[in-house]
Parts: sequence; structure tokens; C-alpha cells
Amino acid sequence: MDARRRSMPRAAVVALAAVVTAGCGGPGDDAAQDVVARFYAAVAAGDGDAACALLLAGAAADLAEEEHAPCPEALLDPAGPGAVLAERADAATVVTVRRAGSQAQVLTASDTVFLARSGDTWVVTTVGCDPRGERPYDCEVES
Repeated sequence: MDARRRSMPRAAVVALAAVVTAGCGGPGDDAAQDVVARFYAAVAAGDGDAACALLLAGAAADLAEEEHAPCPEALLDPAGPGAVLAERADAATVVTVRRAGSQAQVLTASDTVFLARSGDTWVVTTVGCDPRGERPYDCEVES
């Protein structure tokens, strides 16, 4: 596994599953889909500023620190997450949204994206994720 990829803690996945089954509230499925679509449109356009603006502040800061570059550069860096995210941007059509409370999981044709509610919208907390069966997701960017 590439050292740049990190695993989403299993506890976070279990917590999201519990929240998903518990109920709903806040911004809806359409808002979650819109954020993911705008994120991947920004990645496809090479607009790191716009893509980073849709990330949870902690995720943007963690990425910048890990890659030793400002978030916009780090996110699009082909030697970092940029190659995987650019590849997935072409097939970022939303397939399913699972939402409850302050968390959402958006499955696209090429990715699993996790979001958190921020005011009256969603922010991307984790993106570029691959499921690994019983093990935690393997993700490119996460907080």
C-alpha cells in the first residue's frame, strides 16, 4: 500500500453505519450529491482552491501538513492524491447517498466519499476511498 494512503478507522465506519440507521436531519441527499459533484468538477478542472474549499478544514490542514504544500497544490499533486482523484473525477456520477444526522456517505461510480454537516450544507471529510471488506476504508484524503 502506498504510504500516502491512509485507512479510515473502523470505528468511524461503524459510527457512520449506526448514524445512518438512526435517522435524518439537516441538509438532504441533493445537497450531499451537489457537494461531491462540485468537488470532483473542481478536481477535473484543476481548481485546487475550489476543491479544498469543499473539504472539512481539518482534512485540508492534514493534507497540507502531510504533503508539505498548501492544500490546493497537495490535493492535485500527481505524486500524491491528485492522480487517483483526477482518475476518479471522470466517473464521479453519484450512485447512492446514505445520510443521517450530521454525516453522509456518497457512493459514486468510482469512489466512496464521506461528508459531515457544516451549517446548512455538507463538507467532504474523506475522499478517494476504497472499501476493503472487513478492514477500514483505504482513503487518499481524510481528516
